[in-house]
Amino acid sequence: MPHQKHPPRREASLWKRRVRYEAGDSRISEGFVTLHDRSTGTVVVLDDHDGSFWRGPDADIEVIV
Repeated sequence: MPHQKHPPRREASLWKRRVRYEAGDSRISEGFVTLHDRSTGTVVVLDDHDGSFWRGPDADIEVIV
């Protein structure tokens, strides 16, 4: 099996950016980035809909604003 390439890490911080992401139940949700660790490529997003937090790779989000 060939080695998969990882997407490049983002150079600028995503902190306070409004983003879209795929929630665990396959729905698209929106929220604000409350933490962005650029060294690991991880973000924490505060969901607008229910106030929950989502943690995942920054490559899995789409910046809206």
